[in-house]
Amino acid sequence: QWKKGERRGAGTPIGERLRDSCGYLVMGAASKFIASTITYPIQVIKARLQQRSQVVEFSEATGEIIVTKREYAGVADCVGRIWRNEGFVGFFKGCVTNAIRVA
Repeated sequence: QWKKGERRGAGTPIGERLRDSCGYLVMGAASKFIASTITYPIQVIKARLQQRSQVVEFSEATGEIIVTKREYAGVADCVGRIWRNEGFVGFFKGCVTNAIRVA
């Protein structure tokens, strides 16, 4: 039991307190990494729905410049297009960079 006025951890060696602190730091970083990786597809869908931009592509075969508007009818349309055009990997585009930033 702790006595009134006594500091918690005052009797433990500095190495043990440092090891405990590093453990908390690693567990916090790991939990943020896992949470951001699991929720990343939702962030991709949200970002795609929010952006109202045009994609400009150059066709080397015909020499034409193709301008495509990137608009989605809704969440289901966005998910379907990502799945069809980019596959499963499309939901995790930029995930590594985000995981490094978060952790």
